[in-house]
Amino acid sequence: MGRPKLLMACANYWQSPLQVGSHHLARGFVAAGWDVAFVSDPISPFHLLQGLGPELRDRFTAYRRGGVSDLDGRLWSYVPATLLSPHNKPLLRSRWVHQHWASLSQPNVAEVVRARGFGKVDLLYFDSLSQNFWLDRVTRQRSVFRVADRNSGFRKFTPAMQRLEQELATSVDTVVYPASQLRRHVEELGARRSLYLPNGVDFAHFEPLRRKPRELEAYPTPIAIYVGSMDEWFDFTLMDAAVAQLPHVSFVLIGPDQLAQRRLRPAPNLHLLGRRPYSELPAYLQHAQVGLIPFDVAGHAELVHSVNPLKLHEYLAAGLPVVATEWDELVALGSPARLCRSREEFIAAVARAVSEPGDRKLYQDYARGDRWESRVNDLILHLGL
Repeated sequence: MGRPKLLMACANYWQSPLQVGSHHLARGFVAAGWDVAFVSDPISPFHLLQGLGPELRDRFTAYRRGGVSDLDGRLWSYVPATLLSPHNKPLLRSRWVHQHWASLSQPNVAEVVRARGFGKVDLLYFDSLSQNFWLDRVTRQRSVFRVADRNSGFRKFTPAMQRLEQELATSVDTVVYPASQLRRHVEELGARRSLYLPNGVDFAHFEPLRRKPRELEAYPTPIAIYVGSMDEWFDFTLMDAAVAQLPHVSFVLIGPDQLAQRRLRPAPNLHLLGRRPYSELPAYLQHAQVGLIPFDVAGHAELVHSVNPLKLHEYLAAGLPVVATEWDELVALGSPARLCRSREEFIAAVARAVSEPGDRKLYQDYARGDRWESRVNDLILHLGL
């Protein structure tokens, strides 16, 4: 018998510097003996209107090459190209575009995937709301939809996507969700079966000590670090206050920062580094003194209360103390993170963390129990595969 096959329909592309849960689950399935096809949401001529940045260049390269192989050839990733791609813009936000962009893809994405041997799979996996068409194009033994967040809390969410989310949830065998606070939402979507599958961590990636990045040598210690997206739900006002009241702390922010560039006040101790490869993140974390999670709970309650942040597990695996704003899911996780309800508490907690970092072993022991390998095993067992 051959290796079992998994087709993953994902919003993010495989080589993205922002490695989310689906990336880690894909690696876990490969480690468990599966062959994986990782198909991301498409690119289109409209993307060029935003400029040919590093991310679009990477996606275009994956398309032009007909896909990219990784993990000793056991994972194949592909970025389709189409004339019209779903987006929260006039015309592009329509249900028709969400449902029919694949028919406009060049070459046809379904034919490309079949040619790679994934027209019949053991498991069909979704985290994208723009790839429901695979339900009609692929023969599968089981199907699963991962609801990673409360999608309605994002700016890109549209009425068409809301209907597609409900249709997908009622069509697959199981809906999985990483935050306990998402359970009610999943039930309201009408899922036939569901599974709470918390986020994990690639402990072997973040635990071994790395050399300090040369870039960090220029910044005085202590260093408070944030890694991840900085969108509307990032608390820019809180960050401005912390930077101003803790001038002896270097605040280093890593990730897509277009909005941060506009919203944060420039300061000598604030450093926006932009994206950095996932392979380099452990070194940045290990040579900081505290990891930050400053989310705007009051302004984006529906979204934030349902977030199980990957960065929490990665900070702890790197041995960092964590200071975060308090929300329901973080309380439920019972982690060693220092949770704060006010601006004053957050700033004071950062000051304490850099002077009294606490027990590195305690942080890593917590993270060690949350490995992605166990999450994959739980999912395979639940699906009976």
